[in-house]
Amino acid sequence: LCAYAKQEGMLVLLDAKRGDIGTTAEGYARATIGGAPGFGADAVTVNPYMGKDTLEPFITRAEAEGKGVAVLVRTSNPGAGDFQDLQVGGAPVWRRVAEILAPECARLRGASGWSGLMAVAGATYPEEARVLREAMPEALFLVPGYGAQGASAADAVAGFVQAGGKMREGGVVSSSRAVLYPPAAQAAKTIAEWRAAIGDAMAAAASELRAACTP
Repeated sequence: LCAYAKQEGMLVLLDAKRGDIGTTAEGYARATIGGAPGFGADAVTVNPYMGKDTLEPFITRAEAEGKGVAVLVRTSNPGAGDFQDLQVGGAPVWRRVAEILAPECARLRGASGWSGLMAVAGATYPEEARVLREAMPEALFLVPGYGAQGASAADAVAGFVQAGGKMREGGVVSSSRAVLYPPAAQAAKTIAEWRAAIGDAMAAAASELRAACTP
């Protein structure tokens, strides 16, 4: 599926949420964003819970191969605050994670000025996304939570920034269930109807997000 998507000119973001130490982390990095026989994805999500050394193999490989790494910072799920809101020196854990990551953004900064060292910033927490933007001004945000999880388009782009009077930019908004399983697709009786329903759901999401990004 990854190979097919890339053949069609798409970017592949592999939501693997990997996180381990040493050679295991190196193996995960090679398998996810490395070349054959791995997935060859353009970016991968990683979990920072075990420490910065678990992220280094992914960042090093991404730096060498022009790939991206999206670190879980403020996730979209209801239980995110169980750990991410715990206070560390007067700030929540998610803010401290962002502060630790921010200096590394330069390593994956692209020609556009945005960094491929991305932060996962859930659309269900728009106020936190705004604060996160202050902590990581160069990082692209990977934004889950829009659609089936209940966040609006405006919530999803809360951490984006105005770019020279043009559209707001600064991240990638993910919509999975709302696009893959719209009611019309579930009711489809033919492949053509199923494809049309998913196409309509994608177009509707893109239109809504575009409007939210328009000044």
